[in-house]
Amino acid sequence: MKRTSKELKRIARDILNDRYRVPMAAFAATTLIATVIESPFSFSMGDNPTNMQLVISLIAELLISVVSFVLGCGVAKIHLSMTRGNDFRVRDIFDPFKKNTDRFFIVGFLFLLMIFVSMIPVIGGFTYAVIADFSVVSIVIAAATGILSLILSCYFMLTYHFIGYITLDHPELKCLEVFKECRLLMHGNRLRLLYILLSFIGYGLLVLCSFGIASLWVVPYQTETLVIFYLDCTDELNRIPVRSYEKTATTQF
Repeated sequence: MKRTSKELKRIARDILNDRYRVPMAAFAATTLIATVIESPFSFSMGDNPTNMQLVISLIAELLISVVSFVLGCGVAKIHLSMTRGNDFRVRDIFDPFKKNTDRFFIVGFLFLLMIFVSMIPVIGGFTYAVIADFSVVSIVIAAATGILSLILSCYFMLTYHFIGYITLDHPELKCLEVFKECRLLMHGNRLRLLYILLSFIGYGLLVLCSFGIASLWVVPYQTETLVIFYLDCTDELNRIPVRSYEKTATTQF
């Protein structure tokens, strides 16, 4: 029997109890790395960027997004190790860059490509609305394409949310096989995942009110809850001894 959102969050809190330092440091490190990499491109754009600058910026943003995805896999590895009672360190965020790196980059690129494809309808609809000077028909078309893009993007996000986790757990699978495994895993679990994600909206408001400071606690909590959900979907959570949650972590880099 699958656990409720309330039960998953309780388990996540129990696992994170007195062990927030490593997940917090990992989140802060990955955020800082992505910001440092992205900043030069943002500052170089200027007020009136040329077409070439826009193209370079678009390519750069894509590559940075892929790097952020791989770093996110490293954060997931920390949470998975913590939940399974294994040793974990902040430097584990770089593990995906050390082994099977090409798989992580290809999977990340394909996933981001799916998200981009899902946005094509709304981009086309809005472009048509601009060309048609926002006539009634063009506005209706833009709204319809916007809804279509929303549905597609939600489907891809919910179906492949754990694509990085499966890439970590199944190094024997090829890239396309990873996507297939993810689809099988999320069959019948998409609405459960959506409910869990929506349950963190209140925490998102807390992050905004604290000018982002609360994200140091909220993001690790959300990530750990999603890890617990993933292990619940694979039935591995039933095989993890509760005592393993008490395993002490090391904070060495």
